[in-house]
Amino acid sequence: MNDRSRLASVLAGTTVLAGSLFITATASAQCTVNPNPNFTQNDGGCPVAGQSDSNGGCNQVPAAFQTTGTISSANTSFTIGGTCGASLASNNRDLDWYSFTVTEACFINLSLVMTNTNGTPAGDSQMFFGRVDDCDSFFGFQYGACPAAFEEQFVEPGTYGVVVTRAFATATTPDTCNSPYTITVSARFSQFPECGSPAAGNCGVATPGTGGCQDVSCCDFICAIDPLCCAIQWDATCATTAQLAPPNGCGIFVYECNPPANAPANDCATAAATVGFDTPTAFNNANASTDGPNNGQCATNTTKDVWFLVQAPSDGNMTIVADTPGQDIVVSVYANGDSSTVNGAQLANNYIGCVNAVGAGGEAVVLTGTVEGEWYLWRVGQVTGTGGAGTVEFSFERVVWDTGVHVAICDAAGGAVNLGLSSGAISATSTQRWLAVPFTVDDPDGAGPQTSWNLTLMQPEGFQPAGTVNERLNWIIWSRNGFVAPNYATDQVASGQVAYPAALGPNGEADIPMDLDLPAGDYYLTVFASAVGNPCRPSDGQPVLSNFAWFVGAPNGLVPNTGTGFFGLRSVTMPGSGPANEVVIAGTQNPCEGGTGGGFLVYGYGGAFTECAGQPAGQSLANAFRVFGTPIEAKGPACPTDIDGDGTTGASDLSTLLNGWGTASPDLDGDGTVGASDLSTLLNGWGACP
Repeated sequence: MNDRSRLASVLAGTTVLAGSLFITATASAQCTVNPNPNFTQNDGGCPVAGQSDSNGGCNQVPAAFQTTGTISSANTSFTIGGTCGASLASNNRDLDWYSFTVTEACFINLSLVMTNTNGTPAGDSQMFFGRVDDCDSFFGFQYGACPAAFEEQFVEPGTYGVVVTRAFATATTPDTCNSPYTITVSARFSQFPECGSPAAGNCGVATPGTGGCQDVSCCDFICAIDPLCCAIQWDATCATTAQLAPPNGCGIFVYECNPPANAPANDCATAAATVGFDTPTAFNNANASTDGPNNGQCATNTTKDVWFLVQAPSDGNMTIVADTPGQDIVVSVYANGDSSTVNGAQLANNYIGCVNAVGAGGEAVVLTGTVEGEWYLWRVGQVTGTGGAGTVEFSFERVVWDTGVHVAICDAAGGAVNLGLSSGAISATSTQRWLAVPFTVDDPDGAGPQTSWNLTLMQPEGFQPAGTVNERLNWIIWSRNGFVAPNYATDQVASGQVAYPAALGPNGEADIPMDLDLPAGDYYLTVFASAVGNPCRPSDGQPVLSNFAWFVGAPNGLVPNTGTGFFGLRSVTMPGSGPANEVVIAGTQNPCEGGTGGGFLVYGYGGAFTECAGQPAGQSLANAFRVFGTPIEAKGPACPTDIDGDGTTGASDLSTLLNGWGTASPDLDGDGTVGASDLSTLLNGWGACP
């Protein structure tokens, strides 16, 4: 992959609204908790170890929302009371999750009064809102004043949730448990009956003689500014305002493309150029029009846009590198599903994201999580400068191994826990704890002889525990024979080190870029943090703690099981202080050298953690990670005897052939069975490949 792309901005192929987006919001008026709310919490306050939380919401399996009121035009508000907070001693906090029902489309308003136990206003209250049927939909804010008001939300009929808590405890606020609060849930109903009427039209299109439009939220906003848009008719002025980007309009998109003279062939989204990978494609947008949505994405408007359509060959990551010497550009991408036909009217609905990060000269963007066979529509448009000639080049990283995103597992009481297993120098004496996590690298083309991958990226999921110093992220790949624990001295295949990422991904992904050729086969992966440059010794002998807590709960992970139950492989002290020659130069893939290490031992939870209801057996021990790469072409027929792909026919190839005797692989003569003829072929090819 082009080096520039690894430093590129990253877009997620699947949008997930994280419930930890905090900003400071303002509030005013009196901060008094209501002593007689309509509904009162049904839990006991701050969590107790070993006990489930009756209103623990998405942190329980199954999710446990406390049911409260119903909002309708006849019942426009209600209140909820309870206590919440955090404890430094238990490194935990109480979140209270409430559900409520909405029977009619309306605008929901949430307000929160929260105080300390002494009655003074809490300066770190947090409130979230989302849909009960989608835990990833919750988003929220942290408030510095009391009472606090959540931004008004338009909702259709359904079941919604509100969550309250306080910030995690610190040394200056060690215990905020049992802080009292009152939540007020209220609704505003549009005063314009024309809004949402089936007789009304698209808000972005004028409908002479008919007032209002179908989008209730947009219609209410426009008619509050100009009531005649509802009372008389939705004319061109109303429609134009609806198309403006917020906060001046609704951002409603109406597709229209009118190419000027000498416009490029791919000027319109509906005529996007279909392109492949690893070959530059020239374009010129000097005479291009603008037909894509302009509702403020990337804090700017895009003009003179041209379009490219690319199909994902498999699950993986798609990269675009756009070179535009004379202009600053925005790169946007849209999901186009399994069809190569673009519906311009759906562009706003299919929008994934955009990047405008570099300035004049171009952009490099990685779209993660693409789906095999799906089409992706890319838009390259001007921000500033002079339109003209440029190039785009697409590349692709295939998924070599993917455990799926980790999910919470359960403790002994059934509480959901995002558990990370420590990996690094985690004790005062800086001894190491490592994991050996099994994975398999399949033959890229699915047919023998076995070929190889060029690995470009690994992404273990985890987090950095408080109080640790992570400056490097180190990795080792070990050869694997079934589920036999790897031998420190003999089973290392490759290792390396990168700077610890400045930021982890939304699921705790830690990017480890690499350039490693790896034959198809069975392997273990070890990943651990360190504070200095030597990954083979614990923190290079320095008295600091380093830890990458590697998440378990991977739904598709491979977990050792020798017939007596599932287990993990984890070191107790590995590899001790280590001899001085155990050095890996940053950025290389040289194995750690010397020493025998302490070995890997069978590991389990002893009943402290297990799978939650409905999770596959062993999932609680499955570490989450994925590996990306590009296939390396199989070696030609001149060297079919090089089974392991190392460039030489030798003892390793002979061992593989003998181990497959009587089976279908590695069948060198094509008769379907490994036998004497195959042995003769291999021996005749002994030595270096031509």
